[in-house]
Amino acid sequence: MKKLTYLLGLLVVASAIFTSCSKDETEPDPPSITFLGGTEPSTGWERVDGDVSLTVGEPFVFGFTASSNSDKNLSTIKVTRNYENVTQSTLLDSAVSVKSFTIDIQTIAFPNVPGSEVFEVTVTDKNGKSSSLSFTVTTTAVDPGITEYNNVELGSYDISTPSSFASITGETFEITAATADEAIQAKIDWVYFDGATGGHTIMSPANASIEAIYPSIAGWTNRNSTLMAKTTLSVNDYESIETKTQMIAVISNQGLTFDKNFYSENTSNPGGFSVGDIFACETSTGKYALIKIIEVNQGASNGKSTIKYNIKVEK
Repeated sequence: MKKLTYLLGLLVVASAIFTSCSKDETEPDPPSITFLGGTEPSTGWERVDGDVSLTVGEPFVFGFTASSNSDKNLSTIKVTRNYENVTQSTLLDSAVSVKSFTIDIQTIAFPNVPGSEVFEVTVTDKNGKSSSLSFTVTTTAVDPGITEYNNVELGSYDISTPSSFASITGETFEITAATADEAIQAKIDWVYFDGATGGHTIMSPANASIEAIYPSIAGWTNRNSTLMAKTTLSVNDYESIETKTQMIAVISNQGLTFDKNFYSENTSNPGGFSVGDIFACETSTGKYALIKIIEVNQGASNGKSTIKYNIKVEK
């Protein structure tokens, strides 16, 4: 009886060993995937090899190497991108028969709106075993390079509405405040008034003629000279501009001669100062701007007139 029990015990142990060995033989390891780091040779770009933040539509490159961990070759390699778990597309879906595989892929961050997008690499071998590896690209809005200020109101010389404007901040200032503060003077790009001869006028503080309307400007330490010209652009042209690059191209295509640091309704070429007019400016710091006139109010006297405009200015 003892001998029989002993033999049965040996059979159980042998069976366990046999089962264990059989499992190792039938369950090979899945393939390996590793993202590549460093510089990608053909572009000179640093590879993305993990979670990263990029601007919308920004180009980038990533790469990976995959290898089989069994006696079987790799069979398929697939790369997908999934934006906000809604929009999915396939970058690569290839059948292969190799032990290892290395590739770099150039693409762009999601081109439409900010959000998160998962890039996933899946490799399968001929045993049917697969492995996956992923990284997330968080897309942020592109800086347009311009700032917009809307409903800017300036008043002529005999009204409480501020008469001067600083494009760097979008602020308006009364002449008395600017006269008392050199820092404010340094910001101001132009001053508005409605003259008996010139009509509605925007003029740089550097223009000596401004002293006849606002005598205190003669004592300013800082007097910027902003160059101005009237364009032939339409309101739709103005509204369609969304970036600095677009704005500079549009201004350049107008063929303007920036040789005056003022514009007057009645004395400048081509003349006129009406709702819908678009003016181009170049500030003393070399920044370009476009002004769209949205309101022109003739006062009871020239000194009480006001204007309103929207402006897009280079940062």
